[in-house]
Amino acid sequence: MAQPLVSIITPSLDRRAMIERTIASVQGQSYGEIEHIVVDGGSTDGTISVLERWAASGRLRWTSERDGGMYEAINKGLASAKGEILCYLNSDDLYFPWTIEVVARAFRDRPEVDLVLGDVLSIDDETGAQRIHWQAPFDLDYIRRSGFLAQPAVFWRRRVMDEEGPLDKSLRYVADCDYWMRAGERHRFAKVNEVLAIERDHPGTLRQQRAAELTTELVAVRSRYVRLGGSRDRVLRIRHRIRFALWRRRYWSSVIADGLLRPRNPRGWRRFLSDPRTSVSYRWAFALLVPLVGKFIERRVLEGSGWASASRP
Repeated sequence: MAQPLVSIITPSLDRRAMIERTIASVQGQSYGEIEHIVVDGGSTDGTISVLERWAASGRLRWTSERDGGMYEAINKGLASAKGEILCYLNSDDLYFPWTIEVVARAFRDRPEVDLVLGDVLSIDDETGAQRIHWQAPFDLDYIRRSGFLAQPAVFWRRRVMDEEGPLDKSLRYVADCDYWMRAGERHRFAKVNEVLAIERDHPGTLRQQRAAELTTELVAVRSRYVRLGGSRDRVLRIRHRIRFALWRRRYWSSVIADGLLRPRNPRGWRRFLSDPRTSVSYRWAFALLVPLVGKFIERRVLEGSGWASASRP
Protein backbone atom coordinates (compact mmCIF):
# COMPACT_ATOMS: atom_id res chain seq x y z
CA MET A 1 0.00 0.00 0.00
CA ALA A 2 1.35 3.40 -1.02
CA GLN A 3 2.35 5.62 1.90
CA PRO A 4 0.66 9.04 1.98
CA LEU A 5 2.94 12.05 1.81
CA VAL A 6 3.23 13.95 5.09
CA SER A 7 3.97 17.69 4.89
CA ILE A 8 5.66 19.31 7.89
CA ILE A 9 5.78 23.11 8.06
CA THR A 10 8.34 24.88 10.25
CA PRO A 11 8.11 28.67 10.74
CA SER A 12 11.43 30.24 11.65
CA LEU A 13 13.03 33.54 12.56
CA ASP A 14 16.55 33.83 13.95
CA ARG A 15 16.62 30.35 15.51
CA ARG A 16 20.00 29.16 14.25
CA ALA A 17 20.90 27.72 17.67
CA MET A 18 17.81 25.50 17.75
CA ILE A 19 16.54 24.78 14.26
CA GLU A 20 19.36 22.34 13.48
CA ARG A 21 17.96 19.83 16.00
CA THR A 22 14.45 20.37 14.73
CA ILE A 23 15.42 19.61 11.13
CA ALA A 24 17.51 16.62 12.20
CA SER A 25 14.51 15.17 14.05
CA VAL A 26 12.45 15.35 10.84
CA GLN A 27 15.23 13.93 8.69
CA GLY A 28 15.64 11.04 11.13
CA GLN A 29 12.07 9.72 10.79
CA SER A 30 11.47 6.01 10.28
CA TYR A 31 8.73 6.97 7.79
CA GLY A 32 9.90 7.74 4.29
CA GLU A 33 7.28 9.89 2.53
CA ILE A 34 7.92 13.31 4.06
CA GLU A 35 8.33 16.83 2.76
CA HIS A 36 9.70 19.41 5.18
CA ILE A 37 9.03 23.06 4.36
CA VAL A 38 10.78 25.76 6.39
CA VAL A 39 9.25 29.23 6.01
CA ASP A 40 11.78 31.68 7.37
CA GLY A 41 10.88 35.28 8.18
CA GLY A 42 14.16 36.82 7.02
CA SER A 43 16.68 35.55 9.57
CA THR A 44 20.01 37.34 9.88
CA ASP A 45 21.66 35.12 12.50
CA GLY A 46 23.04 32.38 10.25
CA THR A 47 19.85 30.32 10.03
CA ILE A 48 20.00 30.52 6.23
CA SER A 49 23.32 28.68 6.10
CA VAL A 50 21.77 25.86 8.14
CA LEU A 51 18.81 25.67 5.74
CA GLU A 52 21.06 25.64 2.68
CA ARG A 53 23.08 22.76 4.10
CA TRP A 54 20.07 20.62 4.96
CA ALA A 55 18.31 21.36 1.67
CA ALA A 56 20.97 19.27 -0.05
CA SER A 57 19.27 16.18 1.40
CA GLY A 58 16.38 16.65 -1.00
CA ARG A 59 13.68 16.47 1.71
CA LEU A 60 13.83 20.10 2.80
CA ARG A 61 12.42 23.09 0.95
CA TRP A 62 12.74 26.59 2.33
CA THR A 63 12.03 30.24 1.66
CA SER A 64 13.19 33.32 3.50
CA GLU A 65 11.45 36.68 3.34
CA ARG A 66 9.82 39.09 5.75
CA ASP A 67 6.29 38.15 6.73
CA GLY A 68 3.50 39.18 9.08
CA GLY A 69 4.30 36.67 11.79
CA MET A 70 4.34 32.98 12.67
CA TYR A 71 0.84 32.09 11.49
CA GLU A 72 1.23 33.88 8.17
CA ALA A 73 4.39 31.83 7.66
CA ILE A 74 2.60 28.59 8.54
CA ASN A 75 -0.26 29.39 6.17
CA LYS A 76 2.24 30.10 3.41
CA GLY A 77 3.87 26.75 3.96
CA LEU A 78 0.55 24.89 4.10
CA ALA A 79 -0.54 26.54 0.85
CA SER A 80 2.51 25.11 -0.94
CA ALA A 81 2.37 21.70 0.76
CA LYS A 82 1.58 18.62 -1.34
CA GLY A 83 0.93 16.11 1.44
CA GLU A 84 -2.25 14.29 2.36
CA ILE A 85 -1.34 14.63 6.05
CA LEU A 86 -0.41 18.07 7.38
CA CYS A 87 1.20 19.46 10.53
CA TYR A 88 3.57 22.13 11.73
CA LEU A 89 6.58 21.88 13.99
CA ASN A 90 8.04 25.02 15.53
CA SER A 91 11.74 25.66 15.14
CA ASP A 92 12.47 24.82 18.79
CA ASP A 93 10.49 21.56 19.01
CA LEU A 94 11.36 18.01 17.93
CA TYR A 95 9.82 14.79 16.71
CA PHE A 96 10.77 11.36 17.95
CA PRO A 97 12.10 8.96 15.28
CA TRP A 98 8.78 7.09 15.26
CA THR A 99 6.41 10.07 15.21
CA ILE A 100 5.30 10.21 11.59
CA GLU A 101 5.18 6.42 11.25
CA VAL A 102 2.78 6.18 14.20
CA VAL A 103 0.62 9.03 12.90
CA ALA A 104 0.42 7.68 9.35
CA ARG A 105 -0.61 4.27 10.67
CA ALA A 106 -3.32 5.84 12.84
CA PHE A 107 -4.79 7.64 9.82
CA ARG A 108 -4.56 4.47 7.72
CA ASP A 109 -6.31 2.34 10.32
CA ARG A 110 -9.06 4.90 10.96
CA PRO A 111 -10.16 6.49 7.67
CA GLU A 112 -13.09 8.23 9.39
CA VAL A 113 -10.70 10.28 11.57
CA ASP A 114 -9.63 13.74 10.42
CA LEU A 115 -7.19 14.79 13.16
CA VAL A 116 -4.81 12.70 15.24
CA LEU A 117 -3.26 13.84 18.52
CA GLY A 118 -0.76 12.32 20.91
CA ASP A 119 1.21 13.12 24.04
CA VAL A 120 4.22 15.41 24.37
CA LEU A 121 7.43 15.31 26.40
CA SER A 122 8.32 18.74 27.79
CA ILE A 123 12.01 19.34 28.51
CA ASP A 124 13.43 22.34 30.33
CA ASP A 125 16.50 23.43 28.37
CA GLU A 126 18.23 24.85 31.43
CA THR A 127 17.63 22.10 34.00
CA GLY A 128 16.94 19.08 31.81
CA ALA A 129 13.75 18.36 33.81
CA GLN A 130 11.28 16.23 31.85
CA ARG A 131 7.50 15.99 32.11
CA ILE A 132 4.83 14.33 30.00
CA HIS A 133 1.92 16.47 28.83
CA TRP A 134 -0.92 13.96 28.64
CA GLN A 135 -3.75 14.44 26.19
CA ALA A 136 -7.18 13.10 27.17
CA PRO A 137 -9.55 11.94 24.41
CA PHE A 138 -10.82 14.97 22.53
CA ASP A 139 -13.68 16.90 24.13
CA LEU A 140 -14.74 20.00 22.19
CA ASP A 141 -16.29 21.86 25.12
CA TYR A 142 -13.19 21.23 27.24
CA ILE A 143 -10.92 22.61 24.52
CA ARG A 144 -13.12 25.65 23.98
CA ARG A 145 -13.64 26.40 27.66
CA SER A 146 -10.39 25.64 29.47
CA GLY A 147 -8.28 22.93 27.80
CA PHE A 148 -5.40 22.74 25.35
CA LEU A 149 -4.03 20.41 22.72
CA ALA A 150 -0.25 20.00 22.62
CA GLN A 151 0.34 21.57 19.20
CA PRO A 152 3.51 19.66 18.17
CA ALA A 153 1.55 16.40 18.48
CA VAL A 154 -1.51 17.32 16.37
CA PHE A 155 -1.81 16.20 12.74
CA TRP A 156 -4.67 16.58 10.25
CA ARG A 157 -5.82 15.45 6.83
CA ARG A 158 -5.79 17.82 3.89
CA ARG A 159 -9.60 17.73 3.77
CA VAL A 160 -9.64 19.61 7.08
CA MET A 161 -7.75 22.53 5.58
CA ASP A 162 -9.89 22.37 2.42
CA GLU A 163 -13.02 22.81 4.54
CA GLU A 164 -11.76 25.02 7.38
CA GLY A 165 -9.32 27.17 5.46
CA PRO A 166 -6.03 28.51 6.89
CA LEU A 167 -5.15 29.51 10.43
CA ASP A 168 -6.36 32.93 11.55
CA LYS A 169 -3.29 35.08 10.88
CA SER A 170 -4.84 38.03 12.73
CA LEU A 171 -3.99 36.15 15.94
CA ARG A 172 -0.46 36.41 17.30
CA TYR A 173 -0.26 33.62 19.87
CA VAL A 174 -3.11 31.09 19.82
CA ALA A 175 -4.23 30.55 16.21
CA ASP A 176 -3.58 26.82 16.71
CA CYS A 177 -6.01 26.75 19.66
CA ASP A 178 -8.59 28.57 17.55
CA TYR A 179 -8.11 26.04 14.75
CA TRP A 180 -8.83 23.05 17.01
CA MET A 181 -11.90 24.83 18.40
CA ARG A 182 -13.10 25.46 14.86
CA ALA A 183 -12.27 22.04 13.45
CA GLY A 184 -13.89 20.21 16.36
CA GLU A 185 -17.31 21.34 15.19
CA ARG A 186 -17.28 19.22 12.02
CA HIS A 187 -14.27 16.91 12.19
CA ARG A 188 -13.40 13.83 14.19
CA PHE A 189 -10.32 13.67 16.42
CA ALA A 190 -8.58 10.49 17.61
CA LYS A 191 -6.08 10.13 20.46
CA VAL A 192 -3.14 7.74 20.08
CA ASN A 193 -1.38 6.56 23.21
CA GLU A 194 2.15 7.45 22.21
CA VAL A 195 4.54 10.31 22.98
CA LEU A 196 4.93 12.04 19.62
CA ALA A 197 6.95 15.22 20.15
CA ILE A 198 9.41 17.03 22.38
CA GLU A 199 8.45 20.54 23.42
CA ARG A 200 11.49 22.50 24.54
CA ASP A 201 10.89 24.92 27.39
CA HIS A 202 13.26 27.91 27.35
CA PRO A 203 13.14 31.67 28.02
CA GLY A 204 12.71 32.45 24.30
CA THR A 205 9.26 30.86 24.00
CA LEU A 206 6.25 33.09 23.51
CA ARG A 207 4.49 31.47 26.46
CA GLN A 208 7.28 32.83 28.70
CA GLN A 209 8.02 36.12 26.95
CA ARG A 210 4.42 37.15 26.29
CA ALA A 211 2.43 35.25 28.91
CA ALA A 212 -0.01 38.07 29.72
CA GLU A 213 -0.73 38.92 26.07
CA LEU A 214 -1.15 35.23 25.25
CA THR A 215 -3.68 34.77 28.06
CA THR A 216 -5.67 37.81 26.95
CA GLU A 217 -5.83 36.59 23.36
CA LEU A 218 -6.78 33.07 24.46
CA VAL A 219 -9.71 34.35 26.52
CA ALA A 220 -10.91 36.36 23.51
CA VAL A 221 -10.69 33.30 21.28
CA ARG A 222 -12.54 31.09 23.76
CA SER A 223 -15.28 33.73 23.92
CA ARG A 224 -15.88 33.24 20.21
CA TYR A 225 -17.26 29.78 20.92
CA VAL A 226 -18.57 29.61 24.50
CA ARG A 227 -19.88 31.98 27.13
CA LEU A 228 -17.29 32.38 29.85
CA GLY A 229 -18.15 33.32 33.42
CA GLY A 230 -21.24 32.53 35.43
CA SER A 231 -22.31 29.43 37.33
CA ARG A 232 -22.66 27.16 34.29
CA ASP A 233 -19.15 27.93 33.12
CA ARG A 234 -17.74 27.24 36.60
CA VAL A 235 -19.55 23.90 36.84
CA LEU A 236 -18.35 22.81 33.41
CA ARG A 237 -14.77 23.82 34.18
CA ILE A 238 -14.82 21.76 37.38
CA ARG A 239 -16.25 18.79 35.50
CA HIS A 240 -13.56 19.06 32.84
CA ARG A 241 -10.83 19.37 35.48
CA ILE A 242 -12.03 16.21 37.22
CA ARG A 243 -12.28 14.34 33.92
CA PHE A 244 -8.74 15.28 32.92
CA ALA A 245 -7.36 14.34 36.35
CA LEU A 246 -8.98 10.90 36.06
CA TRP A 247 -7.52 10.36 32.60
CA ARG A 248 -4.11 11.46 33.80
CA ARG A 249 -4.20 8.94 36.65
CA ARG A 250 -5.42 6.26 34.24
CA TYR A 251 -2.49 6.94 31.91
CA TRP A 252 0.07 6.76 34.71
CA SER A 253 -1.54 3.56 36.00
CA SER A 254 -1.11 2.01 32.56
CA VAL A 255 2.53 3.13 32.38
CA ILE A 256 3.23 1.64 35.82
CA ALA A 257 1.49 -1.64 34.98
CA ASP A 258 3.36 -1.97 31.70
CA GLY A 259 6.68 -1.08 33.28
CA LEU A 260 6.36 -3.65 36.03
CA LEU A 261 4.55 -6.44 34.18
CA ARG A 262 5.37 -5.94 30.49
CA PRO A 263 8.57 -3.88 30.31
CA ARG A 264 9.61 -5.31 26.93
CA ASN A 265 6.24 -5.05 25.24
CA PRO A 266 4.07 -2.33 26.78
CA ARG A 267 0.56 -1.95 25.42
CA GLY A 268 0.51 1.84 25.35
CA TRP A 269 3.29 4.37 24.61
CA ARG A 270 5.25 1.39 23.28
CA ARG A 271 7.92 3.29 21.37
CA PHE A 272 8.59 5.79 24.14
CA LEU A 273 8.68 3.33 27.03
CA SER A 274 10.75 0.75 25.12
CA ASP A 275 13.41 3.24 24.07
CA PRO A 276 16.63 3.02 26.15
CA ARG A 277 16.69 6.80 26.47
CA THR A 278 13.49 6.69 28.53
CA SER A 279 13.98 6.02 32.24
CA VAL A 280 10.95 5.96 34.55
CA SER A 281 11.17 6.07 38.35
CA TYR A 282 8.27 3.86 39.37
CA ARG A 283 8.70 4.90 43.00
CA TRP A 284 7.73 8.44 42.07
CA ALA A 285 5.21 7.24 39.48
CA PHE A 286 3.19 5.53 42.21
CA ALA A 287 3.07 8.84 44.09
CA LEU A 288 1.46 10.45 41.04
CA LEU A 289 -1.66 8.40 41.72
CA VAL A 290 -2.27 10.29 44.97
CA PRO A 291 -4.92 13.00 44.40
CA LEU A 292 -3.73 16.61 44.70
CA VAL A 293 -0.12 15.49 45.14
CA GLY A 294 1.00 14.02 41.85
CA LYS A 295 1.23 17.20 39.78
CA PHE A 296 3.88 18.64 42.12
CA ILE A 297 6.32 15.75 41.62
CA GLU A 298 5.78 14.96 37.94
CA ARG A 299 9.21 16.23 36.98
CA ARG A 300 10.84 13.55 39.18
CA VAL A 301 9.24 10.60 37.44
CA LEU A 302 11.35 10.69 34.27
CA GLU A 303 14.99 10.18 35.14
CA GLY A 304 18.20 10.24 33.15
CA SER A 305 19.40 12.65 30.51
CA GLY A 306 18.81 10.66 27.33
CA TRP A 307 16.09 12.77 25.75
CA ALA A 308 17.28 15.97 27.44
CA SER A 309 20.70 15.54 25.83
CA ALA A 310 19.12 14.77 22.46
CA SER A 311 17.08 18.00 22.57
CA ARG A 312 19.92 20.39 23.31
CA PRO A 313 21.69 22.30 20.52
